[in-house]
Amino acid sequence: MIGRGLPRAYPGMRIGLFGGSFDPAHGGHAHVARTAAKRLGLARVWWLVSPQNPLKPRSGPLAARLASARAQAKGPRMVVTDLETRLGLRFTADTLAALRRRNPGVRFVFVMGEDNMASFHRWRRWPAIFAQAPIAIVPRPKAGARARMAKAFQRYAAARTTPGALRDAPAWTLLSARHDPSNSTALRARRSQ
Repeated sequence: MIGRGLPRAYPGMRIGLFGGSFDPAHGGHAHVARTAAKRLGLARVWWLVSPQNPLKPRSGPLAARLASARAQAKGPRMVVTDLETRLGLRFTADTLAALRRRNPGVRFVFVMGEDNMASFHRWRRWPAIFAQAPIAIVPRPKAGARARMAKAFQRYAAARTTPGALRDAPAWTLLSARHDPSNSTALRARRSQ
């Protein structure tokens, strides 16, 4: 469901929330979403195309980023949405709170690439993210030990668990998966040349 209201969810569903600028979306994003869906048995993965990541330079047009995400999000479990724009939200903690209010009984899991761990402590109200949904992290190239030593994840080191035990917040796990080398910065650089 792209550009038509909010995705549907039903009590008892386990849904991955995968946010990003997707400027542009690439195979690495698809790898993260597919890995989380498979390893955690998620009914759906909602690709939350951000109106604008406050920690990044100005993103390209939303319509282009939605189209880019749609091109990568293959399969019936993948749902691309601009729900943050539709709901007037900018920050992940607020998005989680709104989705939990609107969807009682749905079990959300926040999904992210390992490369985001290092800057997670800079996200607005990051402890509220840990409090509202378990977090599943998929390995990304060049992230490694530096990311796992990040301030936020060291603070929640005792909340680390195995994928099979990832149930209620606060909890996080690092999923095992191969690395996909794709990245948006390199794609934008190639496009501008």
